[in-house]
Amino acid sequence: MMNEKQKKWNWDHCNDSEVLLVRRMLYDDPLELLKQYKKSTLKKTFLKNIHLFKRENFTFWKLILDVSDEEIKQRTKNSFRTSCEIWRF
Repeated sequence: MMNEKQKKWNWDHCNDSEVLLVRRMLYDDPLELLKQYKKSTLKKTFLKNIHLFKRENFTFWKLILDVSDEEIKQRTKNSFRTSCEIWRF
């Protein structure tokens, strides 16, 4: 059963907990997330869904979760989504 907080991020009736967590990482209060989830869980979710993060929130989560450039390189090496994206300036 979904609680009220989860319903806020479920605007398209997607019940995937990982998708909801990514949405929260993109749009919710980061301090609240860091209190509710282990850093390792957030890091795993971040690296798995790295293609969904734009420059601003990408850099923030990279620093907060202590993600190395090498970890990012490994995750994005074979990713079409991240290798072909043109960054917004």
